[in-house]
Amino acid sequence: MSTRGDPHELPAAPRPRGATRVVPPEPAARAGERTRPVRVARFANAAIVVLCLVGSVQMLVLIGVEVQRLRHTEREVARLESEIIALDHASHDLLEIAGRAADAGYREQLARRQGYVFAFETRFVGPRSERVPVDTNPDTNPDPEPGR
Repeated sequence: MSTRGDPHELPAAPRPRGATRVVPPEPAARAGERTRPVRVARFANAAIVVLCLVGSVQMLVLIGVEVQRLRHTEREVARLESEIIALDHASHDLLEIAGRAADAGYREQLARRQGYVFAFETRFVGPRSERVPVDTNPDTNPDPEPGR
């Protein structure tokens, strides 16, 4: 029996599978004739489930793409920060060189590191592991071609 309405009302017949509501009887319905259930299209339910599944898969893919972008961005930030540190060190070294620009001995050593020698000196080129000291005294190493 139903808990609502008329206590003498008969219990409702079980709904057929897939039925969501029962159409009220037509006024001209004969006694004892069953009412037809209105079936909501199963296609609509299936379409909604498929759309939810596709949407969930799409969200998982988008989350994966965003995580990958975040990792790439973090790697780039770390690389750029290390590059900034290296540039700061190079800038500090250049400022140190500029600060010693008035020192003739420092400029001479800097030029020697770059491969320059005086005109009266002889440079021997050999393997890098063998470093031959260069005599910088012009009195002991005279110009081999005087008058030039």
